[in-house]
Amino acid sequence: MSTSLSGKSMPQKSALTLGKPGQELRVGEMDEVSASDLLAAFKFDSEASSRAKNALLSGAHFDVWLDPVPAARLLGICRSRLRTLQRRGKPTVGAAECLTGLAEIGERGLLVAYVDDRKRAGYYFRLYLDPHPLKVVGCFGVNISPEDDPIADPE
Repeated sequence: MSTSLSGKSMPQKSALTLGKPGQELRVGEMDEVSASDLLAAFKFDSEASSRAKNALLSGAHFDVWLDPVPAARLLGICRSRLRTLQRRGKPTVGAAECLTGLAEIGERGLLVAYVDDRKRAGYYFRLYLDPHPLKVVGCFGVNISPEDDPIADPE
């Protein structure tokens, strides 16, 4: 079972804590991850990141899992999921940039998050974050309906 923090007010304890936007995560007690913390973690501009940031600014639900997963493992999972989405004809945005970002990280542990903008006829975004300092290193979106339940597993 993964530890996650939602964009909703539910304080939880974890091995990581967030300081102000742009600060590094540190060992201690967990504060909730705010939308502004997540917005500050975007350090690059791409179509997918712009759409994900817009969704956050519009109040889309998001969640961040606090159990780091090796980037190489996430890369394999991400490739497989993207192939499945393509076979099913689901439109995606940012897939190539996301795969490149994950490939450059190697074995370092990354946090996984999502931003769900489907209620506004938007995209479901998967984000991969370097925790030290908190920074989005990969982001892709898929246009799926709210009835389509994306895999809740952080990987």
